Amino acid sequence: MAALTDERDDSADRALCLHVGAGNSDLGHAHTTTPPTSLLMMSAELIFVSFLECQRIDDPDFKSELQSIVQSLNKDGDLETDSHGRLSFRYLETDGGSQPEVDEDLCRRIGAQLAQMGDRFEQEGTIKAEVVECLVNDILNNSLTEDRFADAVKRSMDNLPPGMDMEKATLAIAMSLTSKVGSNVPNLLHSCYSTALTFIRRNYRSCIDQLTTQG
Repeated sequence: MAALTDERDDSADRALCLHVGAGNSDLGHAHTTTPPTSLLMMSAELIFVSFLECQRIDDPDFKSELQSIVQSLNKDGDLETDSHGRLSFRYLETDGGSQPEVDEDLCRRIGAQLAQMGDRFEQEGTIKAEVVECLVNDILNNSLTEDRFADAVKRSMDNLPPGMDMEKATLAIAMSLTSKVGSNVPNLLHSCYSTALTFIRRNYRSCIDQLTTQG
């Protein structure tokens, strides 16, 4: 699968922030072996959180909500921040040994590339303010469901250019909508993130599998 090539002027800064080598931008070809469900779940979480970390949002409330998401990801492994503020996965030991290993660098790279795609969509007006506002209202009214989130994503995909990788585009739009909700109303970030993550896990497992099993 080809790598996402659209880059913002500050993509080099992002790559430095995420400690991603320039020579690793090509995602290569997918293996055929399907990873365990727990590995896919952890990878989806790390990709999503890495995407959110790439957002240039200086609001301390947004950053605080993002940190609370990081601290809550402790089911299959603990996502922690190191001394430089970067995310790090600490794997939990079980009776059967350690949990399957997540390729952190690859997940960070995927998150950064999806963020670049999301930036492009926002510049092109793909992420509509009225769609974001509907999501905000749904959360405030306790009516946001996976189906309603899926509808918001679908409404944002009406004007995508031909030839676009639709699964990657869907991931970028779902994460961008979540980021915009959190940017507008920071204390709603966690709720939107949870719904979006469920949407991604249920519908885009094969895409996450392909992205995270590149060699």
